[in-house]
Amino acid sequence: MTSIAPAAPPAPVPADRGLPRWSARAYADADRAAVLALFADPGFFFRTERPATRPEWEILELLGDDTRVLRADGEPVGLYALEHEGSEHGCHYLLHLRLRSGAQAHWWRDAYREIVRALRWRHEVVRLSVRFPEFDPVGLAFARSAGLTEEGTLAGVTTRDGRRRGTVFFSQLWAES
Repeated sequence: MTSIAPAAPPAPVPADRGLPRWSARAYADADRAAVLALFADPGFFFRTERPATRPEWEILELLGDDTRVLRADGEPVGLYALEHEGSEHGCHYLLHLRLRSGAQAHWWRDAYREIVRALRWRHEVVRLSVRFPEFDPVGLAFARSAGLTEEGTLAGVTTRDGRRRGTVFFSQLWAES
C-alpha cells in the first residue's frame, strides 16, 4: 500500500515586507468593544452601508457564525466573512471584507491574499466575489488595485446623500481542478 504525504501548508509571509503578521479568529464576546469601535467609523461597510447609524444590537446581528476578526500583529483591524454562493458544492464564495479607516492600501491587498490563501488551502475555489457600494472609494480602490475583475454595478440598491446608489461587483476566478 502506498502512502501519500499530506500537502505542505502555505509558506509564511516574510516579516521583512513591511506588512503585519495577519491572523484571524471567530468573533467572540471578548471582541465586542473592539468590533463596536470599528462600526463607529462611518466608512466601515461590513454588511451594511450605514455602520455609524446602527445601534449595538443591530451591529451584533450583522456578525454571523462566519465572521472573523482580522488582526494585524495581534491588533483587531477589521472583519471578514465567507459565504457560499449557490450550492455548497459549486465552489463559489462571497467575501465580505472590511478594514478600519486609515488602513493602508497594501494592507487591504495583503489581507485579501492571506484570506484567499487560507480559503484555497481548505476548499476548492472556482469563483470568489466581493461587493462594494459605489460610494465607497476605499473598497473600490482596493478591488481595482488587487486586479479583481469588475463585473458591473447593480444600480439603485441604496440611498445615500439624497441619491440612489448601486453596488459594484468584482470577482476572481480559478480554473476548475
